Amino acid sequence: MKGSFLGSIVVRDLFRRHRGLWLASALLIPLVGVLSSFTVFEQNAQEWPLETFEEPSGLVFHEARGTIFVVGDEGDIGEVSLQGKLLRSAHLGGDLEGITYDPSSGNLYVVREGHEIIFEIAAEDFKILRRFSIDRNFAGDPNYLRRGGDGIEGLTFVPVAGHPEGGRFYAVNQYDPPVLLELALALRSSDEKFQSARIVAAKEVAPAPLSSIVWAPDIDGFLIASALWRKVYVTDSDGTYRNSVRIPAVMPEGFSPLPGGAFVIAQDSGGLVLWRPPSNPFGAKPSSGAEASPDAG
Repeated sequence: MKGSFLGSIVVRDLFRRHRGLWLASALLIPLVGVLSSFTVFEQNAQEWPLETFEEPSGLVFHEARGTIFVVGDEGDIGEVSLQGKLLRSAHLGGDLEGITYDPSSGNLYVVREGHEIIFEIAAEDFKILRRFSIDRNFAGDPNYLRRGGDGIEGLTFVPVAGHPEGGRFYAVNQYDPPVLLELALALRSSDEKFQSARIVAAKEVAPAPLSSIVWAPDIDGFLIASALWRKVYVTDSDGTYRNSVRIPAVMPEGFSPLPGGAFVIAQDSGGLVLWRPPSNPFGAKPSSGAEASPDAG
């Protein structure tokens, strides 16, 4: 893991000081891979500009409403149709990086980076219902999730039948450390307005930065995007790495499946991308002896 990550350390440090270098960083990807991705983009993808929504950073398809919910770095949340039209939006404030929802209630869960807070939000009117502050402590380290930004970038909810809280939350931390986290939130057992979310497990998955995560029940695993490497890392349900797939879009910070085999991608550079690959690129599990670790290059 560390060996494959060393090549990105300089880029990472520049990125932390200058967000505008994201695009320059992305151009450091090997030329062949870039050209291949552009070809896929031209053939199978289209851009939804969303001119009035700045810096989209996370999104999720809400099955009950049949729409896409998106959040942005400037603190905005919006609902988008499957035709790419922004239906409504609101300003919540802060740096919003990830969004998911609970199918049983329909409520949205949005994570704010920096303070590492998860907001429970009503999908109908964007009203904040509860707040869950993520406890940075894990494995005896009170500051396991480092303070000062570069924190939680993606959030997903996995429904589990019979689970006392209805299911489990998973998140990815961008840097310091770049890990897949399982979080415990008292969704059912407490109705307190202000609560803590506890880290119950952490696992290294792929080279930093990790930008988004979504649960994919059809493959019984997670899809974890990296905006810098323009890839989606495919894992098993326990976070074990399977393979990686390059995706279209510039600085893809959010990623979600849609009905009919399509995918929607949030670009930090602006707008969304609708991607319709000819087949599911994430569905094949590698056979014995296949690639066993991620490669950032």
